[in-house]
Amino acid sequence: MPDPARPANRRQAAERLASGLAAALAVWVAPVQGKQAFFDPQMMFQGAGGTTIDTSRFERGNFMEPGRHKLDVYVNGQWRGVEEVPFRLLAGSASATPCYDSALLARLGLDVDKAARGEGMLALSSTAACGELSRYVPGAQVKLEVAEQKLYLTVPKYYLRLSTPGAYVDPSNWDFGVTAARLNYNSNLFTSESRGMRTTRGYAGLNAGVNVGAFRLRHYGSATWSPGHGANYQRGYTYLKTDVPAWKSQLLMGESSTDGDLFDSVSFRGVQLASDERMLPSALRSYTPVVRGTANSNAQVSVYQRGYLVYETTVAPGPFALEDLQAAGYGGDLDVRIVEADGSARSFVVPFATTVQLLRPGTSRYSLTAGRAIDLGMGSSSQYLLQGTFKRGLGDMYTGYGGLAFTRHYGSALAGAAVNTALGAFAADVTLSRAELPDEGTRTGASYRLSYSKNLPNSGTNFSLLAYRYSTSGFVGLRESIALQGAPQRYRWFGDVGRTRGRLDANISQQLGVNGGNVYLSGSAIQYWQGHGNTINFALGYSNRWRDISYSFGVQRMQNLATRNSYRGGGRDNSTLVTVNLSIPLGRAERGAPMLNSYYSADSRAGANFTTSVAGSMGESDQGTYSVSASHASRENANSASANIGYRLPQSWVGAGISQGAGISQRAGFRQASLNASGGVLVHAGGVTFSQTLGETVALVRADHAQGAQIGYGGDRLDARGYGVVASLSPYQLNTVDIDPRGIPDDVELQASSRNVAPRAGAVVLLSYPTRVARPVLIDARQADGAALPFGAEVLNAADGKPVGAVGQGSRIVMRVEQDQGRVIVQWGPGLQQRCAIDYALPERARQRARGYDELSLTCAPMPADGGRPTGPGPLARR
Repeated sequence: MPDPARPANRRQAAERLASGLAAALAVWVAPVQGKQAFFDPQMMFQGAGGTTIDTSRFERGNFMEPGRHKLDVYVNGQWRGVEEVPFRLLAGSASATPCYDSALLARLGLDVDKAARGEGMLALSSTAACGELSRYVPGAQVKLEVAEQKLYLTVPKYYLRLSTPGAYVDPSNWDFGVTAARLNYNSNLFTSESRGMRTTRGYAGLNAGVNVGAFRLRHYGSATWSPGHGANYQRGYTYLKTDVPAWKSQLLMGESSTDGDLFDSVSFRGVQLASDERMLPSALRSYTPVVRGTANSNAQVSVYQRGYLVYETTVAPGPFALEDLQAAGYGGDLDVRIVEADGSARSFVVPFATTVQLLRPGTSRYSLTAGRAIDLGMGSSSQYLLQGTFKRGLGDMYTGYGGLAFTRHYGSALAGAAVNTALGAFAADVTLSRAELPDEGTRTGASYRLSYSKNLPNSGTNFSLLAYRYSTSGFVGLRESIALQGAPQRYRWFGDVGRTRGRLDANISQQLGVNGGNVYLSGSAIQYWQGHGNTINFALGYSNRWRDISYSFGVQRMQNLATRNSYRGGGRDNSTLVTVNLSIPLGRAERGAPMLNSYYSADSRAGANFTTSVAGSMGESDQGTYSVSASHASRENANSASANIGYRLPQSWVGAGISQGAGISQRAGFRQASLNASGGVLVHAGGVTFSQTLGETVALVRADHAQGAQIGYGGDRLDARGYGVVASLSPYQLNTVDIDPRGIPDDVELQASSRNVAPRAGAVVLLSYPTRVARPVLIDARQADGAALPFGAEVLNAADGKPVGAVGQGSRIVMRVEQDQGRVIVQWGPGLQQRCAIDYALPERARQRARGYDELSLTCAPMPADGGRPTGPGPLARR
């Protein structure tokens, strides 16, 4: 049986001959301090006659024509966008030199004024200045890659703006995307039979939208269907959204919900303007303290967290402030080490813990919402809503925040502060409320909240959340007020019974040494007013792994003493759940072996259950999943079995599942079956493209004739028209999208396989990859007298004079041609005696061999003096 990979391998091996030419030429290159390289032609002779080739065309190297060129620009290895850079030919230069102005360098994140203050440096003006960048920015270096159209700048960190630390893309390079319509669908068909009754239900969740320019229209809804009830559509949110880069914000018009950060999250119909931290440099999105110190010389400063180096730089003598640290997690004190030029060292500790309220100094977050509040709960209340929140980093360790919220019958004000201390991060705030409730009159009250977070890396303890809230009897929350306005009379008692007096939340984890596993405790305790009892929930667990085997134990306890009052009934609602999990790979884990999972649970109300399953994946990219399981329920003495399978197609996800159970009681027996499918659809100027479920921001990839090429990391491929979708991109950040040429037709050449883009949130960005349809050919060519062609001789298309290949070792030519028949010229010097022509005719494509390229044996006939058709014998043979 033939190896399916062999044609591609043989084709690649043949094309390596051309690559070998470039490598061989590099061996003989002698670097020169100027702009040119020199190749010694005497070392590249062919045959006894010493025939040599003209190497002058290689001597200009990285040659750039004068003019304006669009280039991918990188600063210190980070992509900063696509810029149109002017190039001018300076006196004494063989190649044009890039030119810079202050606006260009500012967009790239350089502090132009600071650079101009450098000793002996020239100040840049608004007009482009050409020459070495180091004349304007001390220590700067430039590298140009003409073939890849990339410009690399290396700049000392001192001359970069601290306001743009981290991987930051200038807003001028954020991509709006193209006009397109999009749809996400998630459908399920479910049927079950139990106790002699059959139930069938269909569901489809829909997320539709249209992008035009900078505006994105979105709609969310769902459709259900069942026999006897027919179809029903439930409308969700619909809104129009756009970003406001100047304010680092998003503007929304329509239906949505508030974020619930400071006040209760409520649904609204109206307008919202809110900051979007994704537009900020990555180092400014989360809180990390500023590290301040003083250096006595040019010193190296290293910052460690939990024993790991997270930051290192060199500072000049005098005070310094490191404002662009990016530490990890919920904190962990920062160990700072300063090593002076003479080798002396000293260290100090900067405390670091964080809460969600802490911001970097000088940064702000805000949200403004105006419209009508929509209660989707027990009432049908709809009343105006006006809400605003604001946070500001006031210093290295402090953040202040506050907000106001108003409806027709409600008003609330909040003020608070967060602080980072050596003992941990604290946040405290107070909320005052005034509510006019139906049948209850006016209520006023206050709610006080205190939260704490601390990570102790030495002991492995992490207090990721420890919060307590106390509310007076007259306090009413925003959502509670909206729900009670217009609620039916039978629900009015909820306003009294369900009002919280105090609430304690805790989330603590402890690492037990290197291999000792992890213990966690999380829980909450709620106390209600009017003596209506309390609710306690907590979970305690332990997890660890031994080699490839992982295991865990857990206990969950729920104690609800408010049941008697809440339901006007009696009794308590208490339950305890104990769980044990064990996962064992059935084979070597690194090879994607299936996993044997065992799960045991004992519930004080539902009894004990034991489930064992085997789950795994299949396919080269794990595109298929499967699982089979068996369960036993002790209370019903019932057994059940189920099987599920799913497969990720290039344009969707499909799955199916079946299960059946039996037991001693009638209700223990059942049968179930389900089918589900999910995916996305893009409608654009080039047609309709199907994909996996679309994320917020996506890329539409186009590479003509390159059907079958893999894009991204999920195994998705280009369709028959050369279109594909990368279903998720990070907005306002650099995204690199690569195409894997494996799988494309043999006669299609990808002329670029990678693209960079920084999309706006919600955009559909078009990434085009140029392709060339040309058949690969390997020619065993000889001169008319049987002599070999000179190694390295250039092969040109006779029709347009463009290079199509080169002569490699053994007088063999690897080239790509767009026409099935034609002529190529082989030349190794300026004279007619140093040129010959090859006429070729390729076999029909249907007869092309499985190896993926055509192989011919042809004669290179001499060129006549008048430049007409070559003389001499024709093709020797055609294989």
